[in-house]
This record gives sequence, structure tokens and C-alpha cells, in this order.
Amino acid sequence: MNRPPGTVQRLAATALLLLAFAPAAFATIPAAPPEPMSPEAYELWLDGGPRGGRLPPEYLGPFNYLREFVQMTDFLATWQELDPGSDDYGGMIEAESGDLGGVIQTDNTLEAIWCWSRYRELTGLDTYDENIAAAWIYCERYPAWDEEGGAGDDYYRDHNCAWGLTAALQYEAATGDDSFARYAISCAQYIVDHPLDLSDGDVWSQRLDAFVKGWCAGNLYLYGEAVGNTGHMAAAVAQGQDVLDWLNNNPRFYLGYEYWAMSSGTCMWGVCNSVFRDDSTAGQLWLGENADQMDVWQDWYDVPGYDWNSAWNVAYANGHFAAWDVTGDQNSWDNARYATDLLLSLDVDDDGGITAETVDLPDEDMSWVTCYLIKFGVDRLMGEPQAHDTGVLTFLDLEEGQIFQPGDPVPLRVIATNYGLTGESGVTVQFDGGGDTFAATADLGFARLDTLVLDPAWIPTASGDITLTVATMLAGDQDPDNDMATITIHVDGTTAVNDEPVSVFSPVVTRNPFHAATGFRFALDDAQDVDVRIFDVRGRDIVRLVGPGLSAGEHTVRWNGRDDAGRQVPAGIYVYRVQAGRQVARGKVLRLR
Repeated sequence: MNRPPGTVQRLAATALLLLAFAPAAFATIPAAPPEPMSPEAYELWLDGGPRGGRLPPEYLGPFNYLREFVQMTDFLATWQELDPGSDDYGGMIEAESGDLGGVIQTDNTLEAIWCWSRYRELTGLDTYDENIAAAWIYCERYPAWDEEGGAGDDYYRDHNCAWGLTAALQYEAATGDDSFARYAISCAQYIVDHPLDLSDGDVWSQRLDAFVKGWCAGNLYLYGEAVGNTGHMAAAVAQGQDVLDWLNNNPRFYLGYEYWAMSSGTCMWGVCNSVFRDDSTAGQLWLGENADQMDVWQDWYDVPGYDWNSAWNVAYANGHFAAWDVTGDQNSWDNARYATDLLLSLDVDDDGGITAETVDLPDEDMSWVTCYLIKFGVDRLMGEPQAHDTGVLTFLDLEEGQIFQPGDPVPLRVIATNYGLTGESGVTVQFDGGGDTFAATADLGFARLDTLVLDPAWIPTASGDITLTVATMLAGDQDPDNDMATITIHVDGTTAVNDEPVSVFSPVVTRNPFHAATGFRFALDDAQDVDVRIFDVRGRDIVRLVGPGLSAGEHTVRWNGRDDAGRQVPAGIYVYRVQAGRQVARGKVLRLR
């Protein structure tokens, strides 16, 4: 990825030779907004500051993570320089378009090696072997420990060397080829010999160095563990402890920092994979007190220089996954999945590329952010796919609790998908609901989706709540837990008076995500019983906000982020349910730190 202001970057084609020998110019790192802020000041800043009105992207899931992984690795291959006559042969172009469209650098290329090598390990296919070979040529021509810059640029070289370690390990795991072991040895030694100093500089340079040092500590420990080098492991624990000490200055705020292409999630990952990998008991104690202080999602805001909030949020997902590795706390896993799914939702043109900012256009995807999301999010959620595994991803055109009148047609369209590594043909897709059963067939190639119209206008004959189920029937399916999708609709036995349309009940969430408080605004045509409840993502009841007997008119029910006992709930995802009479609306809200 590109570097913070004041450093030299390698440009593609003719600019390469001019810049390779240019002296580095160092600019002042931009100043931070006032901090720390009180919750009240934070709310005002959201309303009137540069982030006012910014919201997470529209959720496009659920996702088949194998399908996303395959699509993203293919996107990367599109942006590799493969002209044999170019000095940048094998390097990864940073961006699909825009200011970084001509930038090629070593870290981007090492990241792609990791992703393509993981593809090979996962599938056994040699699809990207030529891409990997070309990428290594580039990385050996421009080694991680010898990137551009001068004195004081160790953060960037350290960052690249950490990528060199994980790329070399993943390549060997995928191929059995240890040809680049010496490359990794050089990367590891550079990190050991050039530890970053977190006691020097202003708040922005400190956090940049803390992020990078965390990234280095985790990768150095994992590398030392893999090759049996206890000296590297000890050096990694020392660097990780330095990052942990920095976080302990004020975990409440230091776990919500962002800058450049990283955030405090990278510190969390690094500490978990060095200090806490070495001492899991200490990790469980510290994370039990502090893991819920880490941000889950950061809206875009304007930072002089770089405001790459997609990269920040990938790092937060990575940090929550790391916390889950140590503690097994489901809330950490759910937070990581939430951030990953929202980032996947940025791919609105469905080309596999991810933008660096949530405010960027779809044709400004970044190869390096795509690599980040593969390694830190998608690969974790994908796990190890089975050889044979199909399922129904979701219903289309229907929402949970949707109300129909008797005689109304109900569209039955679903997305069936292949979660497995083997293409399947003639897969039976069966519908059950309202006393009816029928089936269709689908051909589901490797990592493919298929939209099926089971019935364009099915008319239920019963009234009340009707649960609809669609499932794939595949002999030898190895993961039955993801075979089916279900949804419950309501067929109202009453009819509207004077043919007046039935009102749509759709509460408005006043702030999402929120810090101190949010609310649910809705209108009632008549006085009726209303029930507003908050649940965690595992379905546990958190708080009941309002009971029966609301008058007709507009209402706003406020939630202050506390449970029934008056305790502040941790940062994370919560489910709300607003029920007015027989109408039910559900959704999710995200509470920030």
C-alpha cells in the first residue's frame, strides 16, 4: 500500500528509475482531532463533524465465503504487472483507478503471494502458480528490508518484512517448496534488529509505530514457532509487550485508534499472537477486562493524508478474531464477522475488489485492501471447506415477519450455492411450507451461486405464522448445518376496511452505529400494545424498553446502551425487535465503545 506523507513510493513503468534514487522528504505527521472525548462530545462530533451522516454500507449478505475468496483472488490476478519487459514485472498494482493506480510496491506483492498460496493450499489447484512465481521475482528484486526511504523509515520496512514472513510460510505450506526460506530469514532478522520506539514522537507517529510493531511481533512469533527459533520468539514477546504497555496507558481510547492502513485491531492481533500466545492465562485475564473496549467498525472520517477506513475496519476484524482465539468469547467472533460482512458489502459491482474507503466509488478498488480482507476476514470465516457441501444461502424478495393478506401471491426465489470444493450437478432444492412441498434442481459449480425461482406467485392457503423452508438435498453432503434457509411470514386473517391499504410498519433507527444512545422511531395508526426489546446476537434478552398501551401517533423509544440491571453493555452487535400488535420489525444496531 502507499505510505504516509513525506516518503518515496515506487511508481510503475518510466517513473521507476527516477524515483528509485530520489531522496526521501519527510513531512509533519498530521495532527489528531481533540481526544479523548466524552461520550456526549463524541455524539456531537458525529452530528456536526466530518463523520456526520456517515453510515456503514448497506448489508448485502449473507455470503458464501468460499465464493468471495475465489472471486477476490481472481481480482488480484487482474492487477499484477505481467509484462516481462517491465522492471516491475510480477509486482501488484495498488489500485483499480485513481491516484494509486500506478503504484507498485513490495508489501502489496507479498500480500498477493499469501492469498494465491492459500488458494493453492485450499484447492490443490495450480491456477495462480505463474502469478506467484512472477511475484517472487519482484519481491527479490525489491526486497522487503530494502524498500525506499531513509533514516526513520523502519516502520515501513518492518511492516514489509512481517508480510515477507507470513508470505514465505504460506507459500511453503502450499507447495512444500522452501526456496524462499532465506528471504524469510532476512525479514525476521531485520525485525529483530530494528524494533520501533514507542516512546518517541507525537501521538500520530506513536500509534503508527505501535500498529506496525504489533504486526511485526505477531508475525515474528509465529515464524519463530514454525521454524523452531526460540530467540525470535523471545524477541517477538519483548516487542509485543512494548505494544501491550502502550495499550495499557489507556485501553479505553488506545483500542479505538486509526491511522494510515491500520488500526488498534492490529495491536490487538499482535499482542494476542506474541505475548498472549506465550502466556494464554495472562491473555484471558487481560482480554476479559479489555477486549470489549476495542472498536468494531469505524465510519469514514477525514484524516489529512490517508483516511482508509476500510483498512482500519479489516484490522478491527482481525483483532476481534485474535481475541476469540485466546478466549473463545463468541462476542469477539460475532464482532469480527460483522465487520467482515460489511466490508464485503462494499463490493457492489461484484468484481471481488474492495475499496479503501467506504466513500469511494466501486471502480476504485484496492488490491491491498482486498488482500487484507482475504487474510484477516474471509479466510477465517471460510475455514476449511468440505469436498462436497451445498446449501441455500437466502430467500430473495422476502423479509422475516413480512405480512401478507389471504390470496396475496408470495414470491419464492432463493439463492442456492456450493460451499464445497467439488462442482455438483442436478442438486435437488426442496421447498416446504404452508402444507405445500415441491422441488427444483440446480447445477452448482465450484464456488458458484444459482438464483432459483421455485414459484413466482405461490399462494398460501393457511393463515397465521407460516415457516418456509428451502434446503438442498445432496448425497454425501458433509456439512448439513448450512443446507437450509428458513423464514417466517404472517398471513393475516383479517381484511382491510373500505379496501384501504394495510399500513407498513417500519421503525426508523435514529443512530446506527451509536455510542451513548440510539432510538426507534415509529408511528401508530391506533392505540395498541407495543413491545420493544433488545437482544444480543446469541438471542439473550438484554432489556425491555417499553410495554403495552401506547397511544396513536408518533413515538421514539430511546435506548441508552444499558441492560435491565442498568449496566452499560459492551461494544458490539445487538438485535432489536419492535412489535406493535401483530406487526413485527427486527434489525441490528452496532454499539461503539
